[in-house]
Formats: sequence, structure tokens, C-alpha cells
Amino acid sequence: MKNIREALFLLVAGTFLVQTAHALPRFAIRTGAKCQSCHVNPTGKGMRNAFGFNYGNEELPIPTFKEATGLDDFSPSLTQYFSIGADYRTLFFYNQADKTSSFFQMQGNLYFNLRLNKKVSVYVDKELYGSFEAFGLAKILPLDGYVKLGQFMPAYGTKVDDHNLFIRGGPYDPRVFGGEFPPGYPLGLNFGAGMEDDGIELGFAPSIFTFQFGLFNGFPGGGLTATNATKYKTISIRGDATITSDLININVGGSYYNNPNPPIGRAHTSYGAFGAVSLFKNLTLNSEVDFVKTPFGASDSIGIMYYNEVNYLLVTGIDLKVGYEFYDPNKDIQNGSFSVITLGAELFPLSGVEVLPLYQINTETPKDFNNNNFLLLFHFYL
Repeated sequence: MKNIREALFLLVAGTFLVQTAHALPRFAIRTGAKCQSCHVNPTGKGMRNAFGFNYGNEELPIPTFKEATGLDDFSPSLTQYFSIGADYRTLFFYNQADKTSSFFQMQGNLYFNLRLNKKVSVYVDKELYGSFEAFGLAKILPLDGYVKLGQFMPAYGTKVDDHNLFIRGGPYDPRVFGGEFPPGYPLGLNFGAGMEDDGIELGFAPSIFTFQFGLFNGFPGGGLTATNATKYKTISIRGDATITSDLININVGGSYYNNPNPPIGRAHTSYGAFGAVSLFKNLTLNSEVDFVKTPFGASDSIGIMYYNEVNYLLVTGIDLKVGYEFYDPNKDIQNGSFSVITLGAELFPLSGVEVLPLYQINTETPKDFNNNNFLLLFHFYL
């Protein structure tokens, strides 16, 4: 029973233990904007630029409360060259399995951005539990392009704020699904909390397209060990296109990631497609499918994972949410798959404040456990 409680704690805590707050996909597809429209980091995630800050504080909150509590002429820019930002998340959770509950301070991020000149800036994202991003960004390439150099998360797939999803990093412990997770298989992809890597990235954003190519050491989250010399480098490739109109916005794209020198238990190769649709600026669907190839025994195993999320903007400041994810670590074996159904809402009662009540239904095959969760997340952002 103790192991089950520990596993469930890791599942619940990990569900929202995020490295940073990302440009949520539904906001991007609703507005038809690209990640770099709202974030200092061109691939999204982390500190918001002036447009992103204004959007988060002016467009998201419930209008009545925003007018009563909002600050006039407030800006995170301390000078015209130096800006700050922050994300803090506190979680209350309840476990069905053993009927226990707890509060958990799961995120505390501070962001700093220093402009060195009109084209080059230095960015730092320091997280509460030790992981960080630090890179130089030079917007000097044609086609609205850039060069990014340092330690950061490779561009891949749908950038969501829940790093516990299979399409990001997966659960933080194989016991979270009642110990039924096959030993030796990856719990998710290489893009969870603390999985930043050292390398270089080139990005371009012509017209309706975006494209990123990254070259990395291949030691995500390795700290000092990430500087170990390797014969081959890890590559990541991501591209997408967005078509917008007055009634419908559509985004489609694909990703590829290959790590020839992975840490133990991580995937060698992942590849997949993603997309999103927004209707009437209030109904959105985000989806992604990925295949993960892992050396296992004398051959490679192929796992498959799906992610789907539907959001409906009921009124300004209240978003209804239904999510579904599925993971089969080895599609050639009939038994052994895992899925999560998420029901809830996202509330923005005040500028800089988000409240997220969720209920999660966890299912394991062939053996199912009564391990559903209730989550209540409080998010403060700048």
C-alpha cells in the first residue's frame, strides 16, 4: 500500500510538474498566431514578450473582475533592455486509491531576458527544483529566422504545459499505473520537465510556415554529464503550417527526433504528426500521434501514443476541457496499454491568476486499478 501511495503521489504531482508555462496550443490556434508572437523563446514556452503579457492579462480574465482588480500601465519590462517574468503553480490533489490529499508546490520559475542589441538577447529560465534554460538568441537569419545556442528544450510536437503526458516526458515513475508498466520501456518522449539539452537550433518562420532544426549533445537533463563527448549528435526537426480565416483556423505539422546515444531507458527515435483546429474562435481540438522506437533485447520495439484535447470557451475567462491520451509501449504485443481521460475547466478569474479543477480517469490494460484523481491547480503568472 505504501508503494501505491508513493506512486499515486508521483502521478498526481507529475501531472502538473512543468518546467515552464508554455504557449498553450488552444490560444495559438484560436488567434492563428505563432509561438514567437507571444514568447521570447521562438518555439514557445517560458517568458512572455510584451504581446503575450498583454494577451494573458487583458484577453484571458473574466472582464468584470479584471476591471476591478487590474493594474494600469503595468509592465514586466524594468528597462527597455531588461525584462522579467514568472510562473508559480500550487497543486491540491486527492487520491481515490487511499483517500488521501495534499498540497504541493510544484513549480516556481523566474525568467530574465537581456537585450544586447537590436538582434541579440540572452535568456535565462531558473526553475524551483534545479532545472533551467539558458541560451543566446540571435534573430539574424533570413525568412524571419534565428539562431539559438545554449541549453534548452528541443522543438518537437505539441508544446503543452503538462510534462507528465506521454507525448512529453511521461509519468515520473513506472509504478504509477499499478506497477503494470513494462520494465525497460520509455515512459514517454524526451521532452519532460528537466529534459533540456545543450546544443544549437536554427529556426525560420516564412509566411504561414515555421521550421526548426536542432543539433544536441544527446544528454537531456544530464547537467555536467551532458558535456560528455560523443561520436554522434542528436537531431530534432519540427515543421508546421497554419491556415487562418474568419471562421476556422487549421494547423498541421510533423516532428522527428533521433538520439544515437540516449541515457538508459530513453527512446532512440521518435517521430509523429500533430495538428489543431479552431472553429468560431471558441471551440478547439488539438491532437498528436507519435511512434517511439526503442532498442529492446535483440530487436527494436515500436510504441505508439495519442494525445487529444477539446476546449470550449464558454465565456471569457472560462474554458471547458476534455482530454484523452493513450500509450501502448509495444504495439506488437496485444496486452499492456495505458490511457487517461481528463475532465475539467480552466478559469481566469483575475489578471495573472488561473484556477484549474480537473478529474482524471486512469485506465490500465489488461488489469485496471481504481486510481482516479481530483486535482485543483492554482497558477500565478507574470
